[in-house]
Amino acid sequence: MDGDGPYLWLSSAAPRRGFRRLPRSGMCVSAFLLVEQDGKLLLGKYADDPRWEDLTGLDEDRWRAHGKGWTLPASQLRFGEEPRAAGRRIAEEVLGLPGLALSEPRVESDHYVPARFPELGMHYDLWLLFRATLPPDARLERPAWYRELAFHDPAALAPSDYARGHEDVVARWLAAR
Repeated sequence: MDGDGPYLWLSSAAPRRGFRRLPRSGMCVSAFLLVEQDGKLLLGKYADDPRWEDLTGLDEDRWRAHGKGWTLPASQLRFGEEPRAAGRRIAEEVLGLPGLALSEPRVESDHYVPARFPELGMHYDLWLLFRATLPPDARLERPAWYRELAFHDPAALAPSDYARGHEDVVARWLAAR
């Protein structure tokens, strides 16, 4: 049908093969920090803290639903935010690590029918993956909005140990290393 894709041209004036309205299940543009140390990745578990909404765009239902599993430091991009600025914002505001050196973003995409909302159909994700390494003198302290924050060997975690589909992001990252 005209205006229902498959090209991710999102506009009421999109060409016939673009989307003239958002896909019902939505589309997310997210930045992820893959902070590495000795072959391990920095992963956290959300605390029940309303600051997640301002920090990353997560609403209360989402931070509570996903607070039991491990997540990468991540956020949705803000409207008009340059991808590198999003990476720096995650380092500074979410992790409290100003000046963390980040790689150029690696871009990945995914699409799937969400388990929580299957009736809405296909959801689209665009992932901006930033590699980061803590300097030897950096002091990592757990911000109050994390219940846990630590380095873990991703090979030692089962997919079910992750939240929010972050196991897919980690798997894609590891496969392309």
